[in-house]
Amino acid sequence: MVFISKMAEVLARIPARSRIVTAMAASEPLEFLSSLHETARQKEKLRVFCANPSKDFPALSDDSLGDCLEISAMFLSSGIAKKAIRHQVHYFPHSLSTWTKNILYTGPVDVFWGSCSVPDRNGFVSLGPSCCYESEIALKAGMVVLEINPQIPFVFGSPIMSVNSVDYFVETDHPLPTITREKPNEISRKIADLVADLIPNGATLQFGIGAIPNALADALLSKRELGIHTEMINDSMVDLLKAGVVTGNRKTLIANKMVGSFALGSKELYDFLHENAGVELHPSSFVNGRTALRQSHRMFSVNTAVEVDFTGQVCSESVGHRELSGVGGAADTHVNAQLSEVNLIAFFLRQGGAGIIAISSMSRAGSKIVSALKPGAKVSISRNDVDTIVTEYGVARLRGKSVRERVLEMIGIAHPDVRDQLHREAVEFNYI
Repeated sequence: MVFISKMAEVLARIPARSRIVTAMAASEPLEFLSSLHETARQKEKLRVFCANPSKDFPALSDDSLGDCLEISAMFLSSGIAKKAIRHQVHYFPHSLSTWTKNILYTGPVDVFWGSCSVPDRNGFVSLGPSCCYESEIALKAGMVVLEINPQIPFVFGSPIMSVNSVDYFVETDHPLPTITREKPNEISRKIADLVADLIPNGATLQFGIGAIPNALADALLSKRELGIHTEMINDSMVDLLKAGVVTGNRKTLIANKMVGSFALGSKELYDFLHENAGVELHPSSFVNGRTALRQSHRMFSVNTAVEVDFTGQVCSESVGHRELSGVGGAADTHVNAQLSEVNLIAFFLRQGGAGIIAISSMSRAGSKIVSALKPGAKVSISRNDVDTIVTEYGVARLRGKSVRERVLEMIGIAHPDVRDQLHREAVEFNYI
């Protein structure tokens, strides 16, 4: 039995100049974020940390809030990316594994405001499909407020909290944010087939969403005994589990279970998560942390990018100066997957893990393989840490290669229409 508070009563207890952290993605507190623009006007200079908001909440767009509200967005959804230059909205650029640490580094957290499931019979709630930083921040916050939503799945692992650890519960009932699966095209399928060829049976996987990752799930159907240790659990991973491809039998860390930090997808995905003992969510400081990734059996991380220069600098979060999303966990997983569960003999036999960047060779704006990133482009993965790049034209293994070798390999997987131009630029810039 929990005591339900009125929203207005809880908002009235938030001190002026509070630092507030909200849950993200499918666990975001819809009632709080929907009323934030009104709350901010009644308080003195609130600072709110959020990530990947599901809609264009009024507080993101109202330019009159600049003097009373500062929003630090740790990951930009398409809606908030357009607002990231507004006075009250600022991007908070940190790798996913460090979000909790860096929020706390900036100062104490006065309020954690999230969402949760209906309490179980033992007096516990689940914070639902997001645990990137939520459970860690809740332990450090001066006040914990949760919006009880009967549509939030009871997810096991770190999201579970005792009702006695919560200061206020607010009642709500609304569907969770969903995303539509992007259908792969022929190019995405070619890329996915090449990536799948690099992934052995028994590997542990991390990959995201989009046309290429969705195509990858289809390409992996012939594999066996794969494991999932990923920042984001998605519908494609559930498909692989139901097909018997994902078992987790060979995982060295939390074996036989699908492990992630958050889940985002369809209602069917959230239904799958509900009271499923085969799935656990844990903070990104653990899931994307160096120790966990390096201890994972043959960890393969597959990410996409906006553009890659032909020495190996990867930009995955901006088009020039324009912010698109955020670095997320790309650098975390790409770098540490290369060092997973490997001894010296396995290293030379390429029997460890790998970091893979999978991109189409062209976008509507031109080649994604370039001699130099656009002015202002953010380097998400440095050329010092890059491993393997895949396009529909082939695989470029850059790890251990000289600049000259890299440039030639990258030109070889670029679109045929731009290879001559890239070669001329490589000569002009003294790369080859």
